[in-house]
Amino acid sequence: MLCEEGACVQPWRYGDPEWSRAGDEPLATPESLSEKAAYYEEISRRLHVHPELKWMMGAELPCKEIECGAGQSPPCLDCSKSDISIDEATWRDVVRWRSSENDGLWSALYMAAEAFRYAATRDDEALSMIRTLLEGDNTRMEITGVPGNFTRQYIPPGINGLSCPENKSSYIPDVEKDDNKWVRIGNDGCAEYVDAETLEWVTTDHCIDKKYAGWCWLDNTSKDEYSGNMFALGAVYKLVDDPQIREMVKGLLYRIGVHLVKNDMAFTDWDGRICEHGRIFAGTFGDYPGFNAAMALDFMKIIAVATGDARFQKYFDTCLMQKNKRRRCFKKSMSAPRPYTEFLPFNGMFPGFEGCKANYNNISMHMLSMHNLVWFEHDPALREKYQVSLDRDVFRAPGRPRAVIKQNNPWFDFIWASQKKLGPLSDGPAFDVVDNAVRMLRQFPARQHPMNIECPPDKCKNYCNDRFKRPVSDYPRQAAERCPGRFLWWSDPYRMGGCTENTRIIYPPADYLLPYWMGRYYGFIKEDQ
Repeated sequence: MLCEEGACVQPWRYGDPEWSRAGDEPLATPESLSEKAAYYEEISRRLHVHPELKWMMGAELPCKEIECGAGQSPPCLDCSKSDISIDEATWRDVVRWRSSENDGLWSALYMAAEAFRYAATRDDEALSMIRTLLEGDNTRMEITGVPGNFTRQYIPPGINGLSCPENKSSYIPDVEKDDNKWVRIGNDGCAEYVDAETLEWVTTDHCIDKKYAGWCWLDNTSKDEYSGNMFALGAVYKLVDDPQIREMVKGLLYRIGVHLVKNDMAFTDWDGRICEHGRIFAGTFGDYPGFNAAMALDFMKIIAVATGDARFQKYFDTCLMQKNKRRRCFKKSMSAPRPYTEFLPFNGMFPGFEGCKANYNNISMHMLSMHNLVWFEHDPALREKYQVSLDRDVFRAPGRPRAVIKQNNPWFDFIWASQKKLGPLSDGPAFDVVDNAVRMLRQFPARQHPMNIECPPDKCKNYCNDRFKRPVSDYPRQAAERCPGRFLWWSDPYRMGGCTENTRIIYPPADYLLPYWMGRYYGFIKEDQ
């Protein structure tokens, strides 16, 4: 809170700023921001969240049946269209769910959106959806048989449009633990895998509740999964006052905390091995120290605050902050003990020539970590350290042509605008950044299916190669110029190429709803916009 003349307000409301409505945006859709949000909330309930699966996914509708041409035998199909309208389709009409190895991440971002929605509107529909998604999150952890460990993906039997892999090779454990492999739950509730030599099923002694018999799940979870889930759980804890929901959140966070402390800040799988992308202590060769340090600080701070368990705060203070004396807490750390705040500048966000090799997964995860660190921290000095790092090392990073402020990403813009240093001795509210964010949301399409979009040829020219050796431009595409996907703001805005219209593929709308409801909660967007 910022206080002056006897009154205290949230920092982003200090001085009662008047935010841009971007009413002159030339690429805006005819619909208002609130109309798009209402539609996307409705289609989320109607189509994207299967009531038995309890997570958000993209969907494919049946192909449109057309008249056969000469020499063709019926049925003849046009699979760029469907006989079922996008405005009427329900989860019962889905012929294929667009499930992926990061289901938990994408669905968690929708749960976070619903938490901000509830805080802004007190809408019971938001509360109901949060409860449903939390039940799915509980399943996502329970099915692994490892408290605190989420699966990437799970599939129950009997779901139209979604089934466990039939190829036995999908269930052969990976020797190096650098590939994700499926695990089947047998009739006795025990995990099963396929022997690489005999191709026979092998039953393990790793057993869970028999209610999961016949299900399968994907192992080798990642930081991506946890980044999204921790953001969502933290948002629900902070913004939702329903006692039952808060207890569900605390239970999940407690199990994650115990797992991290027990395993030296590394996610350890059902087979006893550390997940490939599961190490989040700063001194690992697996990632940049500042990136890992921010995530570790973020996770443990949320867990300590939400659970109220003193052991987690003690772990945060002694192992991550190195208070009072230096301690070597992590057996496999390659660095000497030091406060994790000292690692923050070394985050590796913009590697290569002018940042062309940037990993946009890492940028997204790091923005979440920094948002949460400022949001959950009440120590003024530590909070300011986080704000400085978010500003100088990531968002407005001096000398970085691809600094986050230049990426036309409204989600990142609102993270920055809400958590930057404000009040006396600051450079004031982020008026230009909020204006850009609102413009991107006004451009955002009113329907989420592939469209005919080309990268503007006068702007999208080969400038350098990305980390996958693909040519990218130096032009950050605006929302109206980008092809829809699972979550638009998690991807590289400098990528070139286009897409072709297909109205039977419908992407989930969390990428509109999350920045929109954050904007509403933080006061950057008015209800009548």
